[in-house]
Amino acid sequence: MQQRFTAWILLVSALVTAAMALSLPLAPVTVDQPIVTWPKQGERVSNTVVPLLPYRPLELTAEVPCAAISAVNATGGEVLRTLPPSRDSAQQDHGLTMRVVNGIVQVRASGKSIIEERLPRTDCSYRVIANGTGIEVWRDGIQLVRHAGVLPPQVAMLETGAAGMAESDGMRVVLNTDARFQSTPTNAKFVLLIVHGFLLIGCITLAVLRFRAKRPSEDRIRWRAVDFLVPAALLVWTVLGPTNDDDGWYLRHALNLGEVGYVGNYYHSFNAPETPFLVAQYLLAGWTSMGTSMLWVRLFPALLGIGTWFALRWFLHSALGERRAYRALPWLLALAFLVWWLPYNPTLRPEPVTCLGVALTLALCEYARRREWPGLMAPAVLLAALTTLTMGAGLIAWAPVALQLPWLWRSARGRDRLALLAAVLSSGTVAFTVLFADGKLADLIEATKIHYYYWITMGWTEEWGRYGTLLVPTGSGNWAKRAPVLLMIVCLVFVVARARRRKWRVDAVMVRLAGVLGFGMVALAIIPTKWTHHFVGIAAPAIALLALTTFAGPRGRRTVPAVAGGLFVAFTGVVIFSGPNLWHGFGAWGQPFSLTGNIDPMRTLDPDEKDLVETLMLAIGPVKANNVLLWAGAIGLCWFLLRRRRRWAALGSARVLLGTQALVVALLLVLFVIAPLRQLPGWSLASGTLRNGCGIADTVRLQDGKSLTDHLAGRVAYVDWSIGIGYPCVAIPAVKDGMVTPPEYRVLAAEKFTMGGLVSVYEGIGGTHGFLGRVAEMVKVPADAPNSADFPWGGLERVKYLHEPGRYSVAMTHRVEHGLEGPPTIARLEYAGVPAGYVEQAIDPTRLPDDVDDDRYDTLGLR
Repeated sequence: MQQRFTAWILLVSALVTAAMALSLPLAPVTVDQPIVTWPKQGERVSNTVVPLLPYRPLELTAEVPCAAISAVNATGGEVLRTLPPSRDSAQQDHGLTMRVVNGIVQVRASGKSIIEERLPRTDCSYRVIANGTGIEVWRDGIQLVRHAGVLPPQVAMLETGAAGMAESDGMRVVLNTDARFQSTPTNAKFVLLIVHGFLLIGCITLAVLRFRAKRPSEDRIRWRAVDFLVPAALLVWTVLGPTNDDDGWYLRHALNLGEVGYVGNYYHSFNAPETPFLVAQYLLAGWTSMGTSMLWVRLFPALLGIGTWFALRWFLHSALGERRAYRALPWLLALAFLVWWLPYNPTLRPEPVTCLGVALTLALCEYARRREWPGLMAPAVLLAALTTLTMGAGLIAWAPVALQLPWLWRSARGRDRLALLAAVLSSGTVAFTVLFADGKLADLIEATKIHYYYWITMGWTEEWGRYGTLLVPTGSGNWAKRAPVLLMIVCLVFVVARARRRKWRVDAVMVRLAGVLGFGMVALAIIPTKWTHHFVGIAAPAIALLALTTFAGPRGRRTVPAVAGGLFVAFTGVVIFSGPNLWHGFGAWGQPFSLTGNIDPMRTLDPDEKDLVETLMLAIGPVKANNVLLWAGAIGLCWFLLRRRRRWAALGSARVLLGTQALVVALLLVLFVIAPLRQLPGWSLASGTLRNGCGIADTVRLQDGKSLTDHLAGRVAYVDWSIGIGYPCVAIPAVKDGMVTPPEYRVLAAEKFTMGGLVSVYEGIGGTHGFLGRVAEMVKVPADAPNSADFPWGGLERVKYLHEPGRYSVAMTHRVEHGLEGPPTIARLEYAGVPAGYVEQAIDPTRLPDDVDDDRYDTLGLR
């Protein structure tokens, strides 16, 4: 009777939990509404920079006395302007201009002529009101004209020819900036979140206790030396390992979260939220809130890697136990883990968090299956839901859950079955808590629209491009990054070869892992961008499968399949080592078989640059690592051993696979140990990390002898995203309240990255610092490089503004919006003047049409 009563409680609680979760996206939130008033309280009108982001306010009200208009008419100039003049007429038309020409008052806004009339001789006052419904012009309380559907003008400054004049008294501009994503839960929603959280915890706890294990734990994991060596290797790699081109990007996301209250895309897309992929960035923001030194920041992915290692050890133990026959597996797992982890990490991108989430879900599902503990599937679903919110590839976390559904269905009957399934499924509603704790459904829809409109979007049919990138000479397709992905494909082929037999317990585990991995590859295909970084998101099952494939080989104890497998692996090795030794940014400094100077590692080397590509190939003297004869000799040796020893006949291809992995790991360690030694006594990524300071900024010296760190202390500086990891302590220009904090300095990358500066300063993709090209010029600040000319560090520029920023007052008000409420979308042609998909041209300056090629691109170092 008690069991039946508990099942009913669990079923009802799960249903209520799910119902409350579904109401969260529609619950009301309190939205920040900053109000900018010009001139500053207690001051007379003076010209100023007002860098709005998004570029257009939700509402603009301008009050201009006729006395100010008459004064400007007499002295020349313009009455009011929100953007400076430009040779690009389309850009100029995005703003508001009020002028008087021969006594005729003219108002233009957002590319439209709003009104032209003769200035009255009597004392009067004009009012211009622009909002989501259109633009109106009033004079002395009488509406003169209304243009429906015209957007509010863009604002980067407020300038008037009447600045400082007594006649300007009474001139006033009020801007309701667009901070649509800055919100907090209302009291009612806060209560809803608390109750839902308690119910969710209660359902999971009750499910775990009510549906207990039917089998006792057979044995415990036997910890071995490898379990200490792998974490130690990851900690060493924290110092030696390469950087990722997106590390600075995600670091700034995290640093700005504390300012704005949500995870925004700090460099582009108008700082729209990264929703629904928030979990990894919340974790990074929490980590960086405790410190931003070089070592501390780079420790974050190392800890994730250590967690992933132990999760995979738990998975293999749950799947296979601790039999003596498997004593080599932990060492093979370690090798496979390093093959995957070292080339792509340490990185501040979300993939390491995704990898950890997938590994934990895999392990928990396998443990639940082994002990026949259906209640553990509830926390497994919670883990899968949270992992899904790290990145698109996080969908792979649902594959281990899906594989357990048949067993889960058989584990209970009647009302128990309904209660169990309800509790398990309701655990996934934790995703609603994370997504909509302080936001609403309209925010998710709008953020998705913005990212798809202003950023790179590619369909699933273009997924081949991700794999194609690995096979061309570029930093994203270097030899080490090719290795794990190509070996993953080898493993999948081997699983197919073994699938029919499945005599071993290992075979069944390999088939399940292949199924999970196949699901992950499909999940990758739906991601709208095709970077090779994303492969790490599906690394957890690939690592385990690589270890098991190395352990078992393609199939049985037959010579011919083993030889064929060995040939296949050897050919894969040739393709792997045909990749260049090209690394991003500071990671390339001091590298053997690499390039010095300011080459862009994101650029694909042209076919006619054959000599350049050859210099990037790993070699011992004149013998290249991708030399076919070298691999043919290895194959011949294997064939000889196959004929002499029957054991090699059983595992011949596995031996070649093992040797390929060992070679990859050994070469990586050797190259990244040599690199900092070759840079002595100069700065290197390793020395900068060990010093636990502020990166390369500690060693760059200005002419007054100060380091760049000391010079920028207490000052706001914009840092190009591509080198941001080298300047972790530099204070960021906060993006909040619908505005950008104007930076005092700009730190540039040495490399002319095709996206390094363009992303943030180009309005066509919602660049957060697009205003710089309009209202500022850059003045180079001389500084001494910390290393030789072979390793250019970049440059420093002082930002010289057209007008002094900050000559206005800001007040904060609030409004309440329900789940589907929100301002008009900014993902449209009229907002920034570019069509959807224009980013494919914008990210490559060489493809920019002539009609948008103006001086600001040269000024900001984009050409």
